[in-house]
Amino acid sequence: MTEPSDLSQVDVLLGARPRNRTRRLLRIGLLLVALATAATLLLRFMEGNTTPYYMLPVARGDLHPRLSLKATVRLGSTIAVRAQWDGVIASAPAAVGAAVTRGQPLVYVEDPSIARTIAADRVALAAARDERARAAVSMRSAAARLARFDSVWRKSQHRVPSLNEMERARADAARAALALRRARVLLDADWNRLRADRARQGAVAVRAPADGVVAMLPVAAGSWVHAGQTVLELAPQGVAQQIVAPFAAAVGPLAAGAQAQVDIRGGAAARAATLLRVDTDGTGGQRAVFALAPGPFAPPGAHAIVDMDLPLRHHVLLVPDAALAFAHECSGRHGQPGVWLWKADGTARNVRVVTGPGDGRHTQVVAGDVKPGDLVIIGWREPPRPGCARPAKPGERAGAGRSGTAPNEPPRP
Repeated sequence: MTEPSDLSQVDVLLGARPRNRTRRLLRIGLLLVALATAATLLLRFMEGNTTPYYMLPVARGDLHPRLSLKATVRLGSTIAVRAQWDGVIASAPAAVGAAVTRGQPLVYVEDPSIARTIAADRVALAAARDERARAAVSMRSAAARLARFDSVWRKSQHRVPSLNEMERARADAARAALALRRARVLLDADWNRLRADRARQGAVAVRAPADGVVAMLPVAAGSWVHAGQTVLELAPQGVAQQIVAPFAAAVGPLAAGAQAQVDIRGGAAARAATLLRVDTDGTGGQRAVFALAPGPFAPPGAHAIVDMDLPLRHHVLLVPDAALAFAHECSGRHGQPGVWLWKADGTARNVRVVTGPGDGRHTQVVAGDVKPGDLVIIGWREPPRPGCARPAKPGERAGAGRSGTAPNEPPRP
């Protein structure tokens, strides 16, 4: 006798078998487990970690660094224009960056005491005239006496006057001639001094010694200057403008001829520049010297930002820039590059690192106690409470401290 069958004629035709109820329940159970797991992961993703920080791992990768340096403008050579006498700057019509020609007035200098100086010159000139007149009278007297002595000397056939008297008369005539010559020289000097001081009356122009561009104007109207003091620096036509940018040795070598973009403070647009060389000073610091492309004149000392792309670097250790910027309020770190690592024991520890260039999102770590996979803190999930206390957790009583934590210890979860 055959067992009853639940197969329909269609099932017989298609060769199908009835579904196993156990297998169907098993599949439903697995589906529920998968849904529960996905919900748990989604909830954990939405809630994030239970620490008070946001964190990212340190990793190795390729970096196309972009270097940004603070720099200043300098000139290859300048001409110092100096004041010829003491005085006060009346005006300075030549502004920095203005093109000037040879002989053009640059600065006007006036001497407020010139009137007293001219009066003293006139007194000295009058005294010199009197001295010349006295010297002339003395010389005529000495010359007349010597002439009489010579006449008597010849007529007496060298017997009268005596030889000593003749020599004394000749010496007196020579001294009188020298005194007159000296008086005339002093009189000419006083005349020249008076003429020069008269020329200084009012505002006298200090003129450009050559064609060029005004590079620096260290004086202003109303300031007092001394003779020989620099009142203006002139850049000759065609002088090269350079950009000098200090940089850290951790950046690595820079190849001469590399191209860069320079943004000069106050400039209308960025300008191209070419790396000429890298100088090293006595303390070991390095400075990159760039040749600035032709363009508007930039005064020396102006601040600038140099941006340049460096060659691609492979398999270097990278940390997020946010990790370098993060610091605890009471960490005491000022100016020293470092990152905060999240340790397996649930504490945050500050680690000093030597950084290289970056690409705006990640920075290369050249040296330091970090390795791939370390979690670096990039920010607060909840801002710390005043007094460097850790953020309060949900349900935690405000003001409750944690035993075993020093006041200046980094917050813990």
